[in-house]
Amino acid sequence: MKLSLLLFLVLFLSGCTSAPKKRTDKLSILQGITSVKEVEFSILASVNKVLTFELRSAEGEIIEPDEVKTVTRPFSEWAIHKVVFVRDQLKEFNLYVYENKIIIDQRLIGKGQLNQSRLNLAVLSCTNDGFEQNFKIWNVLASKNPEYILMLGDNVYANREPNGSSLSSTPENIWRRYTDVRLTLPFYFQEKLIPVHAVWDDNDYGPKDANESFEYKDSSKDIFEAFYAQSLSDEIYSKGFGVGGLLSLGDFNLYFLDARYFRSASKDGKHLGTEQYQWLMKSLKDESQPSFIIKGDQFFGGYHEYDSYEGKHPQDFSLFVSDLRALGTPFIFLSGDRHMSEIMQFPRSLFGLPSFEITSSPMHGRVFEDSGVKNPWRVVHIQNKVNFTLINNLAQDNHWFMDVENIGEDGEVYYRRELAVFIKDLQNNLNEVRKRRHGKRRYRKSRGKSRRK
Repeated sequence: MKLSLLLFLVLFLSGCTSAPKKRTDKLSILQGITSVKEVEFSILASVNKVLTFELRSAEGEIIEPDEVKTVTRPFSEWAIHKVVFVRDQLKEFNLYVYENKIIIDQRLIGKGQLNQSRLNLAVLSCTNDGFEQNFKIWNVLASKNPEYILMLGDNVYANREPNGSSLSSTPENIWRRYTDVRLTLPFYFQEKLIPVHAVWDDNDYGPKDANESFEYKDSSKDIFEAFYAQSLSDEIYSKGFGVGGLLSLGDFNLYFLDARYFRSASKDGKHLGTEQYQWLMKSLKDESQPSFIIKGDQFFGGYHEYDSYEGKHPQDFSLFVSDLRALGTPFIFLSGDRHMSEIMQFPRSLFGLPSFEITSSPMHGRVFEDSGVKNPWRVVHIQNKVNFTLINNLAQDNHWFMDVENIGEDGEVYYRRELAVFIKDLQNNLNEVRKRRHGKRRYRKSRGKSRRK
C-alpha cells in the first residue's frame, strides 16, 4: 500500500511540475493598452536581433511606430522591445516585425473596446508555467474573443522554478522567470492578439507574502513594467502608485491597486499605503461612474487564513469600507490569488448600494479540494478546477448589468450569474464624464509616419 501511494505521488508531481517547452519559432508578443488612437506592444526577442516594426492594413496603409524603447539586462540574452503606434481603431491592422528587412513575425492586432457603454472582459490570475497540461485553456479563452484580458497577479511565479522548487527573489532570477513565462505560455504566440492589462501579487513581486520591506522592489517594478505593455501609452491610462493606475475604457473605470509595494508588515498598518489610498478615494469621488477596484489578493477574506485586505489589515479595511460607503460611487471588486473562483454579494446597507467581489483563480496551477470554511458573502464558487471568468458589462439607463461566466479548460461553464447594480442618475453622470473627458484628453503628438503603398 505504501509503495503504491509513493508511486502515485511521484507520478502526480512529475506530471504537474515538468518544465514546459520554450518556443523559438516565433516571437513572444503581448498587446497592451489599446485605445481609440494608440496601441502598445511588448515584444520579447534575442538581444542580438536588430528589429524594426510596422502596422499594415488590408488597404495597404503602413504605419511606423510612434515610439520604440528597448529594455535589456547585462546578465540576460533576451531583450524587451516596447512599441507604441498611433492608428485608426476601426481598421484591421497586422503587426509586422522585421529583421534585416525580412518579415520574421506578424500578428493580427485586437481592436479593444468598440462600444463605450459595453465592455467584454476576461479575468484571470495564477498562471503557473509548471502546469503545461492545462495550457489548452488559453485556446478556450481566445475562442471567447474578449475585448480585454485582466491579469490579476501571480502571472509569473518568479520566486520558484517550474518544478516547484524555491528560488531567491533577485533581479536576475525575476527577469529570467518573466522570460521563461513569455517563452512558454501559448497565449504570447497566438495569431490574433488580445489587449492585456496586468497587476501583480506576491509571486510576481518577490518572495512569498512579500511587502514594502522587499529589498529589490524597485528592480522588480522595473521588470514588471518592461514585460507588460502599459507604461508608454497615455491616452486612456493614468499611472497611479507602484504598478497600479487608472485605465478608462469607455463608460467604465478600472482602478488597478498595487497591494504589495506599499503593504505594511504590521497588522495595524496600511494595506495600500497612504498616498495610493488617498489617490483611489479622490479618483472615485471625481469620476463617479461604474468602476472596478482591482488587486491581486481578495478584499473580503476575514473568515479565512489566506491573504486578503480584511484579514491582513482589519483596521485599515474597516476605514476602507466606510470611506467607500460615503462616496456613493458604483463599484465592483475584482481579485485573484485564491486558487478558487467565486462571486460575493454585499447587502445595500454595507456600501449604500449593491456591490460584489468577483474572484478568478487559477488559470493554470495547483488546485485544492474545498476546505469547508464558509464565506458569509458567497453566492457561488468553483473549487479544484482551473478556470477563468468572463464579464460582459453594460451601462444602460439607470443600471450597470453584468453577465458573469466562469469557464473551465474544456470550455465547460461552471457557473453563470446575471448581476445588476442600480445607479441613480447613471446616464447623467456618464454624460458629464464624457463631456469632461472630451475637453481634457490630450493625444501625444505623433512622431511616426504613415504612408500608402
